Amino acid sequence: MNWSYLGTALVIIVVIRLVKAYISNRWGPVLVPMLEKVFGTTKWEELVLQHVKKHAVAGDPDSVMQTFDNLCTTRKWTLKTAGKRGEMIDSVICDTKPQVCLEMGTSCGYTAVRIGRLLAPGARLLTLEPNPQLARVSEEMLQLAGLRDKVTVITADADDVIPHLTKKYDVTNIDIVFLDYWKDSYIRDLKLIEEHGLLKNGFVVVTEQIGDSQDTDHTVEYNTGAEKFECILKPVDGDDTSVGRGGGHHGSS
Repeated sequence: MNWSYLGTALVIIVVIRLVKAYISNRWGPVLVPMLEKVFGTTKWEELVLQHVKKHAVAGDPDSVMQTFDNLCTTRKWTLKTAGKRGEMIDSVICDTKPQVCLEMGTSCGYTAVRIGRLLAPGARLLTLEPNPQLARVSEEMLQLAGLRDKVTVITADADDVIPHLTKKYDVTNIDIVFLDYWKDSYIRDLKLIEEHGLLKNGFVVVTEQIGDSQDTDHTVEYNTGAEKFECILKPVDGDDTSVGRGGGHHGSS
C-alpha cells in the first residue's frame, strides 16, 4: 500500500469537508434558498429546526425565537425579521390588534412564530409556503412554539389560495398582509386579494420597500375595477423594510 497516496487522499477529503462546512455556515442563508428552488433541498432549515428542538423550551414561542436568534448570531446568518425589523413587526401587531393576518413566504416559520405569539385570543395567521419541505419545517417549528391553534400553514402558491380564502378558511377580510418572497409578485397578489373583497380601509402591509429607496415616503397606487388603493410606505431605520397603511378612495374608516 502506498501510504503517501493514502495520506494525500485523506488530506483532500478533510479539506473538502472543511470547505463545505465553511460554505454552509457562512453562505447558507444566501445559497440555500437559491438551491432549494432548483433541487428542492432545505438542509439549512432542517439544521435550524433540529437545533431549536434541542435547545428551546417547548411551548414557549419567545424561547423558540431566542434560540433561533442566538444560532443565527453565532453562525453570522442574516435573519431578515429579527432585530429592528422584528421589533417593527411586533409594534404593528400590538398597535393594529388584527383578527386575521396573511403571510406570503413562510420559509422556516420564524416570522410566523413572531407574529403568532402576539395575536389575541381568537385571532389567527394564515401563512403560505409553496415548498412542501419548508412548510413541514415551519409546521414543526410552530408546534414546538405551541402556536398551531393560532397559525395555519398552507402549502400552496398565493394565486391558488387567495381566491378560496373565504370559502375554505372563512376569511372575510384581512387586517395585515406580510409579503416576504418575490418582489415582482407583491402588487399582483395585493390586487388579487382586493379583487376578492378581502381588504378593508385601514389594512396594513408589511413588506420590503417598493420604489425609490432614496425617498423617505413614497406612494404605491393601483386600480382594480372601481376601487383605488393608495399606500404610503415608510422605511424602517434606514433599511428596506416598509410599513404601509391602505385605504379606499371612498374615505377612511
